[in-house]
Amino acid sequence: MKNKEDVLSCLRNEAEHLDIPENIRPENMQRFIKQESAQRAAKKQKTIKTYGKMLAIATCFCVVIGSILVIKQEINEPDAIAREDKILPEMESIEIAEQVIEYPKVSYQDIYDSMSVQWAEQEAMFRGELSEDGETAFYKASIGEPTTGDTVLKEAPAEESATAEKQMNAVENLAAESEFGSTNVQTVGVDEGDIVKNDGRYLYQKAVVEREHERMNVIQIIDTKDGLQEVGRIEDVEGFREFYIWKDTLVVIKEKYLEEDTEAAKSRYAIEDMLYHSNLFHEISFYDIKDRSQPKEIKTFTLQGEYASSRIAEGYFYGFSKYYASPGEGKEDYAAYVPKVDGKYLSESRIYLPADSDQTSYLVLVSIDLSNPTEFADTTGIITGANLYYVSEEHIYVTDAKALEEKAGWTSNATSILKFSYDNGKFALKSKGEVKGRLESSFSMDEYKNHLRIVSTVLEYERRQVTDDRTGETIGYHIEDLRETNALYVLDEDLKQVGSIEGLAENEQIYSARFMGDTGYFVTFRQTDPLFTVDLSNPAKPEILSELKVSGFSEYLHIYGEDRLLGIGMEADEETGVQQGMKLSMFDISDKTNVQEISKLPLEDYYYSEALYNHRAVMISTGKNIFGFEAEGSGRSEYWRDYLVYTYENDKFVQKLKISTKSENGGYYTTRGTFIGDVFYLLSENGSVRSYDLNTGVQLESLEP
Repeated sequence: MKNKEDVLSCLRNEAEHLDIPENIRPENMQRFIKQESAQRAAKKQKTIKTYGKMLAIATCFCVVIGSILVIKQEINEPDAIAREDKILPEMESIEIAEQVIEYPKVSYQDIYDSMSVQWAEQEAMFRGELSEDGETAFYKASIGEPTTGDTVLKEAPAEESATAEKQMNAVENLAAESEFGSTNVQTVGVDEGDIVKNDGRYLYQKAVVEREHERMNVIQIIDTKDGLQEVGRIEDVEGFREFYIWKDTLVVIKEKYLEEDTEAAKSRYAIEDMLYHSNLFHEISFYDIKDRSQPKEIKTFTLQGEYASSRIAEGYFYGFSKYYASPGEGKEDYAAYVPKVDGKYLSESRIYLPADSDQTSYLVLVSIDLSNPTEFADTTGIITGANLYYVSEEHIYVTDAKALEEKAGWTSNATSILKFSYDNGKFALKSKGEVKGRLESSFSMDEYKNHLRIVSTVLEYERRQVTDDRTGETIGYHIEDLRETNALYVLDEDLKQVGSIEGLAENEQIYSARFMGDTGYFVTFRQTDPLFTVDLSNPAKPEILSELKVSGFSEYLHIYGEDRLLGIGMEADEETGVQQGMKLSMFDISDKTNVQEISKLPLEDYYYSEALYNHRAVMISTGKNIFGFEAEGSGRSEYWRDYLVYTYENDKFVQKLKISTKSENGGYYTTRGTFIGDVFYLLSENGSVRSYDLNTGVQLESLEP
């Protein structure tokens, strides 16, 4: 065959003699895809990833039968995709599956060699043979990095981040959503683990019980149908971190530590911290709870490393963990530097080692099909010091605060980003990017219409090179100038920057953020609280619409209905910035160019709440017009903790309940609130549950441990 025409002619001749099954003729395949497209679009306004696969199948079949053959000019391009409009001209709006970045092939030995340089530096520093420059240490601290070792993966508080369409759907379905309380999550449709769950009838909570003079973690199952009663329990949940309820399945995550002969182990690990981290592991246990009175264990998975977080989305469990590698006894000692997932080393083919990696730790991602939790659906590992990530409906964004460059001139801190899809339990690396600054939390990111919006605090400084007068060798750098500002960046689906606003609120830093469709809100603080409102309708030209300055600051923001934004934070002196207790703020966002604080409620008796840094500690339902959290206060040698429940009526905060969370023995335990209908439930970690009438505030029942 000398050319493409010869190929086409041959295939057409062969196709004339093929007996094509009716149901897979091109016109019927076209009709099938169109029907599927309409059904999926009606169900959810999402990218239809399945169609990329279906179009590929249709294309291949049509090539075989000679009906159509599309050959791109650069046929050997790895990302060559036949144009679907040649097959289905009326379906041009369907999106083809995103391109996947293949992991560069690496061996365990390659990974060991990459990490060895860092281990040598860490050991030298540990033994006092290498000291870190004072200025470098200061500026690493300024960008949120530890001065030695790997960055610890943390899950910062995260806010509900949804598209405008989802927000509108949520408003339309408020009645259905207000039947019972659920975990306050970052992304609509993506569940998060917690210490309390509610399925509309049963309440589930992690409790601490005393047994034979020892404290033991258990998970209680409480039926609310005919009065409060504990109907089931999972005993001895050692190392409990959090759990989920998915239909009739209960998932528990437990973190543990492998005891090891200390003297023998020390010879294997260069630094004592390595010994600790290398012996961390965690378990993911699945229980069948169709019969709530008799939970039955289905399977327990064991993973090396420190548990970080997890999600449940579309029938799959997704786990995130951090594994700290150590040099061990050499390249062949895989147990020291390659993580195990359920007893097996993570496959070399499923490990991503960035070309410029300077890390000795992994972020390990695992997925499990909840309908059959007997094996991993997928596993992958990234060599990274990732300290923050965000999970949207479509993607997982892994971010890592980059080390500052040792060079003369102006430079700034920066954050690298990896984007993974997680369709049907399968992880795929989609793109890589970077922005200036550090991110305050996963609140700082939001995905909308194939764009990632990010707010960051940017530390810029100028360094002057210091040289030896005799040899001319560089002996260090001197900081000449320093400034801190804030920025907003818009990245496309390939994580390329398409728009930005920089230089905002000098000498302040971002405290919280919230995105809703084409609008973004974020708070910075020094003495006062500027609430910025940003128009993001044109990704290439984001624009500040308003800047409202009020006293104090909001640590947590939540869209409260169509035209209101709730802030939970701290009041502060406008001159000095000294904090003066907690406060609630309600902002009118109906006019984006003139956002106003229309209500403020100082909570002067309270100076701290878990709700300020953990969004899951906030019970909230805008449909039911209710929110609550536990808060702490003290004064005159007294200390108190109360659970506070509010509604918002006639542009005012109205307190519905104020319940002391002190137990009968005088102690305090972590408490969470939830509701079913008009009954509020206060669950305490000591195993007690109390119910209250939300209309009258009267206590109804009490279940004691």
